[in-house]
Amino acid sequence: MLTVDDIFTYTERVIAEDRLSGNRAGLLNTQRSCGYLMTAAESAGDKESARRFRILAAQAANTNEELAKERP
Repeated sequence: MLTVDDIFTYTERVIAEDRLSGNRAGLLNTQRSCGYLMTAAESAGDKESARRFRILAAQAANTNEELAKERP
């Protein structure tokens, strides 16, 4: 069965892969998905998961911004 920790691990890997491949659209999708999941976690009262999704969303956004500066 899929767990929230599995989703965190998968998301971290996807961000790393998208950074290496320069996949800015993928990073934007990850950012949006993490934002959605963050809201779901907040709604369920899971502050720790919401915090982790917030961090991953920010990581995806920051990586996307870095790539935009490198490869406009």
